[in-house]
Amino acid sequence: MSEKNGVVGYLPDEKPSIGKALVFALQQFLVMLPATVLAVIIMNGFGLEIYSIPAAILASGIATISFLLVTKGKIPLYYGSSFSYIPAVSIVVGYATKNNFGATTTLGAILIASVVSGLMSIAAGLLIKKFGKDKIDKILPGHITGMIAMIIGLSLAGDTMNGILNVTDGQTDWWSVLIALITFTTIAVLTVVLKKGFISQIPILIGLGVGVLFSYLIWVPLSGGGYANYFSQINNASSVALLDVMPWKTIPAAFDSWALIGVSVLAVFPIAFATIPESAAHVNQIDLYVNALSDLREDKKDYKIREMLDDNLIGDGIGDIIAVTFGGPAGTNYGENVSASAVTKNFSSYVFFITGIIAIVVGILLEVLHIGNISLLLTSPVIQGVSLYLFGAIAVQGIALMIDKKINVFDPKVIAVMAFIGIVGLGVGSIVVTDTFILPGIGVAALGGILLNILLNVIEKIFTKKNA
Repeated sequence: MSEKNGVVGYLPDEKPSIGKALVFALQQFLVMLPATVLAVIIMNGFGLEIYSIPAAILASGIATISFLLVTKGKIPLYYGSSFSYIPAVSIVVGYATKNNFGATTTLGAILIASVVSGLMSIAAGLLIKKFGKDKIDKILPGHITGMIAMIIGLSLAGDTMNGILNVTDGQTDWWSVLIALITFTTIAVLTVVLKKGFISQIPILIGLGVGVLFSYLIWVPLSGGGYANYFSQINNASSVALLDVMPWKTIPAAFDSWALIGVSVLAVFPIAFATIPESAAHVNQIDLYVNALSDLREDKKDYKIREMLDDNLIGDGIGDIIAVTFGGPAGTNYGENVSASAVTKNFSSYVFFITGIIAIVVGILLEVLHIGNISLLLTSPVIQGVSLYLFGAIAVQGIALMIDKKINVFDPKVIAVMAFIGIVGLGVGSIVVTDTFILPGIGVAALGGILLNILLNVIEKIFTKKNA
């Protein structure tokens, strides 16, 4: 029920009516869309247009449905393109352009490397099934997963603010700032004011609508180049054809260069070290919010999502493989959608299944109708205004996770690990090892934090025994 015993919200095993489910799914789709499309736009800007926007949207929908089937609908998450892979793709494209490889060959090599990364996630999930989650919790405790979630949100702060300010030739676009603030404030006010009923569950969708309205009234005519020019850009925006990124074209081309495949694997494989802790953080966040809602119900059912990290990682790895097979970038389950669910108290897996269907339909329609870049319909200031809210919410959820886990922030060992993850993860986007090998900052922060935590635990045990 949407409002059961005075409690508004849907739990994973609950289904809204089809009408409400479609609206909720549309909201989740729009929350996912900017980041998934933006990741493609960024990765296509390195010198080769390798990804198709329609394919990326289509792939995210298929991967999401696959994830829900693998986890039997018990983990309500959406799978989308991950920003963690951007530095790795940059290295591969750089190597490819220097050696005169085309877009098809390059994407094929990245696809093969992404499958390897996905297999690593699956292996991690199988290890948890074999040895139990308790041992994994020692490797990925709350102060690690919480900090990783926090820095993922905060690491996007610079890009978000640059997008809001939209500085050109030293001049800030104040109309962009106004629209972003209208969008952000609308969402923030609605989440505070609306407490009951269906409308309380769609503040982000309403915020998007208000932002788009003001964009077309103010930003497009005054700062976006005018209506004719702006809509012409949308219609004429170039995009890679969906069929050109399918594996039957890209993989055979990739095998023309084993060196390019090797570079791709070296660049992409370490990203799993970032996405596995990120995925674990999302599982813990979802468990926290789902059970907080369930506790308000009379039956107080414990959904035990926190105990499904193994299935989540297996589903995430399968999602990687399926996404790249359908021509999209590798990814992970989305913190933005976790934020949207937490704000709207809508955790229905049924809704996420419909969201996946919407993504598949939209991806196909974009290709058939040759619409171009659909993200421009929302306008950049609106996207940045929503990002301001959602990326900040991701960071806050990391803090909430650490509070829920009762992390002792006065423990010197905890302080050291959190300090390392925070400074490294936020302090550097990527670390260049060689001309063809780069490590993402978040990946280094995650792996380094895990190893540092293990080292300090061992040292603590040794000295405890000596002093006993």
